[in-house]
Amino acid sequence: MVAENHYPHITELTEHQKDKIAELRSKTKDILATYPEYDTDFSLLRWLMGWDYKIDVIIPKMRYAIETLVNLGMNNHQTTSVEQINKDIKKMSAVAEYFPGGIMGQSRRGDVVYMQAMAKAHPKTLVKAGPTSQLFQLCISETEMSFKIIRKTEEETQRKMGVIIIMDLDGFNMDLLYTPTLKVYMSLLTLLQNIFPDFARRIFIINCPAMMSVVYAMVSPVLSSQTREKVRFLDKDWKNHLIEEIGEENIFMHWGGNKKHEHPCGDIRMGGKVPESLWYNDSHKLEVDRTKISVSARSKTEVKMYGETGKHFHWLWRVSSGDIDFSIEKDGRVVWPVFRCLTEFHPEIGSFKIEETGEYVFIFDNSHGKLFGKDVKYKIIVE
Repeated sequence: MVAENHYPHITELTEHQKDKIAELRSKTKDILATYPEYDTDFSLLRWLMGWDYKIDVIIPKMRYAIETLVNLGMNNHQTTSVEQINKDIKKMSAVAEYFPGGIMGQSRRGDVVYMQAMAKAHPKTLVKAGPTSQLFQLCISETEMSFKIIRKTEEETQRKMGVIIIMDLDGFNMDLLYTPTLKVYMSLLTLLQNIFPDFARRIFIINCPAMMSVVYAMVSPVLSSQTREKVRFLDKDWKNHLIEEIGEENIFMHWGGNKKHEHPCGDIRMGGKVPESLWYNDSHKLEVDRTKISVSARSKTEVKMYGETGKHFHWLWRVSSGDIDFSIEKDGRVVWPVFRCLTEFHPEIGSFKIEETGEYVFIFDNSHGKLFGKDVKYKIIVE
């Protein structure tokens, strides 16, 4: 049996692949119509390859993914360059600069190169500076903007592309294994894999600490088997490995290349401690007069609110323990993405512009809680 070419030219697609792409497109044309740019053969092929061509399994996952991207406005976002992506992400939040990462550019082949200097993060201050959903929105938006670049390159080259991820663990310390933030990071990895199947072409881990086997054992359970197959731990000669894979002209000087920029790390976000001026201080106007609801294990609780076009919903809530899934629906449609939020260090705070007058349903879902119920204290206003 001939091994499947994972990054084919459009002329190399097999008849089986063509048939499956056509079938998936026909069964998801309603959701694809909400994001026309997403509707390419290679975008659908990523779903098929990521889920072993099991279309019945793919359809609900793909619906959730496209709904989430549309709810975050990605269908209307114009991405023109890698540099623009890095600027747009930094503008999303004052805290964005402190979550390490960024797009370095594209490889000689055309794959997008994502650098994450994860060891430069300071989890204990990061969790105090923003809600969980803000991190999820930032990372989903950044990844989808990358795929906009990939889709454009695929259109030009007529060949399937991917993302090369470089995880730099230089400066690793035990604070990075801080349990509450590790849980959030695991949720983030699960979320990104659900929305972006078959996204990584290679995952290079560099500057590995001595305890790398322990760290990887903690993270690997949430990685799909396909993702695990793409992980490579590079030795001390990692700079030459990266140059061979990506091209030295596409790598910033800090990581052994000669890509020009006024800073050796380019415009990659390099983390650091979040200053106290950005920490949450309980002075938000929605902290007062919150309503308490109980959400039993294996169930959900709904809060219904009426909204008028042009106004905004604003909310603040905390869960008594653990995490809970939060979303907003209208007429059975998800209009605010389902995110699993932890509020131990920072309340969940957000806003939503009302595009259509009518009743909206705010959902607090504890279906994943097997034994214990949770209390939520919330306040939602329209203005």
